[in-house]
Amino acid sequence: MAQAPIEALEPAIVFLGAGLAAALASRALKLSPIVGYLLAGVAIGPHALKLVEDSSTTHFLAELGVVFLLFDIGLHFSIREMKDSRRDILGLAPAQMLLCGVAFTLAARAIGCDWPIAVALGVSLALSSTAVVARILADRNLPGCPLGRSSTAVLIFQDICAIFLLVFAASLEGDASQLGRDLGIAAGLGVVAFAIALLAGRFVVRPLFRILAATRNEEAFTAVTLFIVLAAGAATGLAGLSLTLGAFLAGMAISDSPYRHVIQTEVKPFKGLLIGLFFIAVGMGVDLVALAPIWPAVFGAAIGIVAVKTAMVFLAAKLNGWSTPGATQLSFLLSQGSEFTLVVAGMAAITTGAPAGVADVIVAAVALSLVAAPAWSAFGMQLARMLVNRVKTTNVAEHAATAENEHPVLVYAMTEEGRFTVDALRDHDIPYIAIDVDTDRFVAAATDGYDVIFGDASDTRLLDAIGVSKARAFVLGAPRYEISAAISPIMQKKYPDLKRFVAVHTPADRLRYEGLGMRAHISGPEPKGVELATDVLRSLGVPGEDIAAWISDQIDRRGIEIAPTPVRFQGDEAA
Repeated sequence: MAQAPIEALEPAIVFLGAGLAAALASRALKLSPIVGYLLAGVAIGPHALKLVEDSSTTHFLAELGVVFLLFDIGLHFSIREMKDSRRDILGLAPAQMLLCGVAFTLAARAIGCDWPIAVALGVSLALSSTAVVARILADRNLPGCPLGRSSTAVLIFQDICAIFLLVFAASLEGDASQLGRDLGIAAGLGVVAFAIALLAGRFVVRPLFRILAATRNEEAFTAVTLFIVLAAGAATGLAGLSLTLGAFLAGMAISDSPYRHVIQTEVKPFKGLLIGLFFIAVGMGVDLVALAPIWPAVFGAAIGIVAVKTAMVFLAAKLNGWSTPGATQLSFLLSQGSEFTLVVAGMAAITTGAPAGVADVIVAAVALSLVAAPAWSAFGMQLARMLVNRVKTTNVAEHAATAENEHPVLVYAMTEEGRFTVDALRDHDIPYIAIDVDTDRFVAAATDGYDVIFGDASDTRLLDAIGVSKARAFVLGAPRYEISAAISPIMQKKYPDLKRFVAVHTPADRLRYEGLGMRAHISGPEPKGVELATDVLRSLGVPGEDIAAWISDQIDRRGIEIAPTPVRFQGDEAA
């Protein structure tokens, strides 16, 4: 039996060793793993220690990381999720792309690029890094909050735009007169791929996984999952689209399946490992020595990219009704460059058509923005918290009008249970008014994109001012028994039809609150508040199957681990 050439294994071995060292060092130094991976790439790359060369193997491993990331995002982005995120997909995301794209295109023209080159570079710089943003959100446990969900929707829209951008950039190397035809073909293929993914998910993927579940063969489950990811990516790649689009559509095809949780568990180790390799590959492309003479230009370009994107994303968010703190945090989160920019700037038509050295400066500046992204995003979060903390006033009359017209649910205290209930109400289009008197909770909730009033719900004057008489229910996320016992007689007398719910932590507390006429639920394991939110939704007339589907989505979106049991490999009874 012939032995595989050691040369084929060396890049993978060095990559894995560098990734392990970067992960351990980042944790020890309390740095973002992204920074560790990028610096590891710089160290082992062809421009430093030369432990590994820039080869097809390194590019393949890096691209696989993005492929698995997009597959994981697709698992979270079902048709239901697209409906829930329609405001971001149809409003925020296009506004962000337009504002950033125009700004960067004009900047490219100002430094001497022809219009086609300027458009390609401008649109590519409008994109943000899906890998970086997803990692930041996961590290800070934000995927389930409004900030995390909106930024994910924007990134999905950007990835779709990137497909057409790559077609446009490729046309610059060929016959420009065929651009319209190429874009039309790409759009048609994208629609066809989307339709095929939906049909395959229902008529192929579900039956296939039902059969595999019946065999109780976990190895086959893993193998088929990997096959679907890679085959879908290869199919769209052969069709002239991107590998990542196929992976994303494969995730969407599975997203409505009852097996998506176990599939996500099977893919998670591959995704985490390969995303780290992607960042290492990006770092390998940075030549510190060659860039030394132009470092002022690189730093200036990096600062310009981050500053312009921060300002334009903030403007787009404000135009779409975001609060100033929420828009601030979103703009800092999406301000870095994208891996797609590295691809576009490296195309022959761009490097030869742009003024000398421009493409190299852009590549280095984008890489630098990726390194700075975690720290810049953290600064944006602190700035947003400062803005919230300084301005705690709210327009009570506006919320009173909301109560008068929409009969909302009042939610007091943005604890984990309170947030979960607000998420449930928002996703089912049920109006709500959130209130909190705890400064830390209020600041954190407002910063993460929740619409919340600063005030004390034990003050019946505040409740009257915001229209409690018109409310459908009152949910207490942070119980204070003495206060509840004192105001319960008043609440029952003034608002006898108001349903009151409370999250408690012990059976004794549940009995005490039930004695006050409240529907009490013990907060169990994650997601905390699930029983409370379920009871609230059920009392408001939401069908049980819709509630179950929503809870499943929340478990998936928040990355909550479910202990593997034989049940997960039973037949598809829900199919």
